[in-house]
Amino acid sequence: MHNLNTSAENTKQPAEHTVNPTEPIPWLDCGKFSTNDVRLWSEPEPLTVGEVRFKVPSCYPRAVLLGLSNICMNNVRIRAEVRSIADDRAIVNMVAWGDTTHWETACSWLSIPLDDPDIQYGTYSNKEDRSDAQSQQLTSRQIAFARPYASPPKVVAWLNAVDCGAGRNAQVSVYADAVASDGFTIHTWSDSLPFSAGASWIAYSAGRTDVRSGTFEIKDVRPPDMPRHKNRGRVSWGAPRMAKPPRVFTALRMFHFDGGKIVRLASSQSEITTTGMTWNMDSWDETIFYQAGQVFVAFDDECADSES
Repeated sequence: MHNLNTSAENTKQPAEHTVNPTEPIPWLDCGKFSTNDVRLWSEPEPLTVGEVRFKVPSCYPRAVLLGLSNICMNNVRIRAEVRSIADDRAIVNMVAWGDTTHWETACSWLSIPLDDPDIQYGTYSNKEDRSDAQSQQLTSRQIAFARPYASPPKVVAWLNAVDCGAGRNAQVSVYADAVASDGFTIHTWSDSLPFSAGASWIAYSAGRTDVRSGTFEIKDVRPPDMPRHKNRGRVSWGAPRMAKPPRVFTALRMFHFDGGKIVRLASSQSEITTTGMTWNMDSWDETIFYQAGQVFVAFDDECADSES
């Protein structure tokens, strides 16, 4: 297990920007891109390029974090990456490689304003601390915040890339712990060896009520050793209730499938209210679906306030 200190380069700092009173200042934004948006699932290809549109175009700088949400492939080798960011859109790549047949994948995206002094974010790949040849289930890294908080903040982490290889159970997870005011530890784990995984993370002050985050998983509604295709549950934002139904970003933080079958996973959300939302994580056909878990980031839709 590696437990390495990192510099402030692992976190992003807001860029300086001259205020333009006629230009809308971006807030958190989110959405989803599926390879099915631009091609048929029956026409698999290693690289699929797509476009996502921001709700409010702005020349103010922003970052875009990606997270895996849907998977349909024989061997799980997939990476979601941002190709470019413009005022009104971002271009994203869904990349598979090796002997993987890439029928369909989807990624969720979260746009973050760089001028927000409270929100910090970053990415991590366990390739930074190990080689693909190493038979190492757990890899860890100490992340230092560029700007320490007054008290331990909220932190969530999710998957943006996975390589589980062929012929083994597809089982991988990422999580954050040991959260302190100046940093936290991020871990990637897999029972599929060798493996690699990439993750994104976000941190914000724990006292904020306009942003909520947390996790949910299939284990909340059934035992992992009793696989079934359809899985449905509900997650709460916590107290106090939000002023109006929020916008919600979700992404996979872990999953476990039988490696002898095609991995199929579709996730969705519904019934989003001021207190919580309903989630679905489903598989189909011969897929054996043991377990999966996701993170959520729910936030006030400030654009709706400005439009009303």
